[in-house]
Amino acid sequence: MGGSLGISVERNPLSDQTDEENFYTGRWIEADEWEELFQNILQAPIEIERHKGEDRGDFLDRREKLFQEDLTSKGYEMLGRIWYIFSDAFFAPSEVDKLLKECLELQRKTENKKALSALEKLVFACNEALKVKSGVFLFCD
Repeated sequence: MGGSLGISVERNPLSDQTDEENFYTGRWIEADEWEELFQNILQAPIEIERHKGEDRGDFLDRREKLFQEDLTSKGYEMLGRIWYIFSDAFFAPSEVDKLLKECLELQRKTENKKALSALEKLVFACNEALKVKSGVFLFCD
């Protein structure tokens, strides 16, 4: 699959500012970690077929919608926004606590090392963001 998601603490993902509320964590969620977490642990609909004549944009929109609906129905609304290793995801300061709770719940439920690695990185970022009342930004490479 390839790809990875860098993790930053950000108040606004469009800002280039770097300070105590806006910084790169030095952590990345690698493609194999993402796959283990979302495909194998959460069993999200990742491998869906493209409809005949469906353009790439429509396909990705449909995939995103299915992924988010599936994870929301399982109680993981925030994690559902990390729907693609090649797509950015931003969690506003008001959403970080909910993302953290979802990650901590999954940590207790799994022993999969790669999924746990991804969750540990997200938990670290959430804790750092909460300290400075900031958000969490996952950016694709």
